Amino acid sequence: MENHTRRMVTRSTSNKYSTQTRRTIKKVKSTRPRRGRTGVDDAPIGDNAKGLPALPDELLLEIMSPYPVPKLDPLLKDIQNRLAVAEEANKHSKRRDTLTALSQTCRNLRRFFRPYVWTRIEVCYGMYVAGEILGNASQNHRKFNCELVRQLEIVTVRDPSLAQYVKLLNVEVTNYSTRSILAKLARCIALFPNLRLVKLRISLPSRKVDNQAAVKGKAFSRYSYPQIHHVIVSRSAFAFLLSCPSVKSVDVQSSREWPCRFEPRYLKGFCPHLENLAIRMAELASEAVNTVETLQAFPKLRTLALKFDYFDYNSFLDVFTALETLKHLKAINFVWNSSISKACTRHLVLDFAVQLLRKLQKEDREEKVGSLTYAAFGCMRTERICLSAF
Repeated sequence: MENHTRRMVTRSTSNKYSTQTRRTIKKVKSTRPRRGRTGVDDAPIGDNAKGLPALPDELLLEIMSPYPVPKLDPLLKDIQNRLAVAEEANKHSKRRDTLTALSQTCRNLRRFFRPYVWTRIEVCYGMYVAGEILGNASQNHRKFNCELVRQLEIVTVRDPSLAQYVKLLNVEVTNYSTRSILAKLARCIALFPNLRLVKLRISLPSRKVDNQAAVKGKAFSRYSYPQIHHVIVSRSAFAFLLSCPSVKSVDVQSSREWPCRFEPRYLKGFCPHLENLAIRMAELASEAVNTVETLQAFPKLRTLALKFDYFDYNSFLDVFTALETLKHLKAINFVWNSSISKACTRHLVLDFAVQLLRKLQKEDREEKVGSLTYAAFGCMRTERICLSAF
């Protein structure tokens, strides 16, 4: 009992001493100066008047010089190599990323660079997207359409004010949720008031050829795009042209997925302002009986490019007879997709062009140009004949 009592007393004394010791110890104050309120926390922050944001617009343009503004001309040309188009698209993608980073630094740079960031919407074969190349053999078609939806949502949903800056659309729609993708694309195009050039390719498997025309026609038929002046389409996407009443330039390109022919009669009554037309010779000659009537639907046609893989004398005669009805025709260009080994064949083709243009020149006395473009030594060569005005 005594030992127990002694232990209890000792423990009680120790606790009491420890408690008193803690109470007598004072906190050591920090020697750091305490922050005080200045009374100007809510004052507005003024514009940065020094450094990069203060540069005039002329010098800001120099910042963009390593990333020149892409021109619309390359897409208007008949580029056989899809990798060349992809390279152009990749250059613009890098340029857009750089300008986006600059526009996020301050209000002045945002004001200046913002109109240049989203001038183009591009999703095509060979582009780099999230570290991958679109169109890779190990890749499915989902990547194409997902990237297209991502870009469209940025300029129409996340920030609709960007829609006014879109001037060029270069996209390839693949076999993944095609119906919904085309519906979204058709709706978004109507939201781009300054869109001028559209390059559209629709790639679907041949087993779906029977119903894809109806799908595309239904998607675009609900809208009209009078702001579009230049259109480059694959044969599988010709239905888009029916919604472009003000189009002035049309280039119909080949499409492996679309075995059917594209006939100019599809455009009759829909493109009255058409001035430039590029089409395969075989497709124009396939309706020799109605070629004259079809071409008369385009009274303002000034430039015609005929693409062909072989030379057929009878087909040429039928087509050239019909072309004499185009009173405003100023230039005609033959595009041969392969090499022409015989010089006599080249001369014969150019003679056809000269004879036609001389007949038309007798009426308007204006300058005419005939040309032949063909492959030679790994590149494209052009022979041109100019008939001066008199």
